[in-house]
Amino acid sequence: MATQFIRMGMKVFGFLVLLVAVVPSVVMGFDSRRVDQIKLTKQCPKCDLSEADLFGADLRQANLQGAILVGVDLENADLREANLRRADLSLSFFWGSSSEVGLQANEGGANLRGANLQGADLEKANLIGADLEGADLSGANLSSANFQGANLKGASLVQANLQQANFCNAIMPNGTKSTTACRR
Repeated sequence: MATQFIRMGMKVFGFLVLLVAVVPSVVMGFDSRRVDQIKLTKQCPKCDLSEADLFGADLRQANLQGAILVGVDLENADLREANLRRADLSLSFFWGSSSEVGLQANEGGANLRGANLQGADLEKANLIGADLEGADLSGANLSSANFQGANLKGASLVQANLQQANFCNAIMPNGTKSTTACRR
């Protein structure tokens, strides 16, 4: 009987050792080569970069269509003209240390059409002219974000923090153009 318990204990211990060795790479969700790839080629459609550190990355004109970017650190990242259509950016971090950083979508706007931004921190994000049609911004922190001229048609803003957000000339979720006063 004691021998059976020892064998079972060794099997459990072996399983736990294997689990500790395998789980970190599965939990991380991304392959560091993918991070290098996106930084170098700016091409990573439908790839999984969950939990990746893309702090300050130059991702201008990057193709991240359909990419899984859950919990990614995009603080100070430049995503101007990036294609993030149908990308999952839920729980990602975009906020920067000044009003000029964060998700930059100038010069034509970032394509975030249908993107999942649930719970994302977009405080002070610059989303001028961004296409957020059908995007899910539920529970996102959008305080002081600049949506000037952005397309939010069909977007979900349920329980989003909209405190001091700028919607000057933006197309609102109901399809109407915002009439809020424009501010700098």
